[in-house]
Amino acid sequence: MEYLDNLDHDAMNAFRELNNDTVPLHQISALKLSTEMKDLLQSTKQRKTPVKGAADRKFGNMNYLFKLSDPITRTILASAAILPSQPRIIQGEGEDGIAQFCHVSDLDIPKIKGWLAKAYPDISPIFAPINKARKALSPDSAYPTLGYDTTLPHHRPDSSACMYLPTQDQFPVWYFFYGALGNSSFLNELFGSPPEEHALVPALIHGGKVKTWGGKYNALVDDDHESRVNGWAYKVVSLEQEDALRMYETVKYEVVRVEIELNSHDGKRFVKGCTFRFAGEKGELN
Repeated sequence: MEYLDNLDHDAMNAFRELNNDTVPLHQISALKLSTEMKDLLQSTKQRKTPVKGAADRKFGNMNYLFKLSDPITRTILASAAILPSQPRIIQGEGEDGIAQFCHVSDLDIPKIKGWLAKAYPDISPIFAPINKARKALSPDSAYPTLGYDTTLPHHRPDSSACMYLPTQDQFPVWYFFYGALGNSSFLNELFGSPPEEHALVPALIHGGKVKTWGGKYNALVDDDHESRVNGWAYKVVSLEQEDALRMYETVKYEVVRVEIELNSHDGKRFVKGCTFRFAGEKGELN
């Protein structure tokens, strides 16, 4: 199972607990995980940053799987005001039974740890990091939108009836690509489907510019609205495709709204879509 080779050390410990810490690391591949769990964890990379420092970062972009154990349930977490709503549940099946994990952000971790220390001091929390681009499109404002500070007065909603597109769970949805993703053969490898199914349309966007980080990776950042970036647009048709894209981009990026200008053989048109904006520190950029 190739995805297991990329699990963070904390994730390995989490799956060891599925079998009550009796399974050696080299035998963890015997664990049977749900397809959803595999998809979430397949691209997690080895990292040295400790969880306890997560809340000190400028952006709360890292997502984690928090292992639920009796009597802790997602309903209890939500009702205790630890989380704003009942989180998504991911299920993993081990040889000794099934374990459940809930999806939380790094900003939730200090709250969960503090609450557990008071209410359930005997429980040692386990958090498995997921190296996946964050997506949190607000239904009540344009946040986050490429090239716009949505906190400024002229970007705030003028009516509670405003509909901001695309929505968090909207499919199909257009995505703008400005790097390696703008290649149908690459999408074929990423999605595991024939390249002819991945129609890329020449496109451009305004409000951003492309820099680099790590000496070689493209990084889209905010710029004034007069700037433009050329690339390709692709219609993402399912959550599964979007998850694969977010896993590829990693936590170094976040999904943001953007208006995309499509330039196909049928002419020019504009669509509301998404793209991946760099979410790391400015000092990392070249």
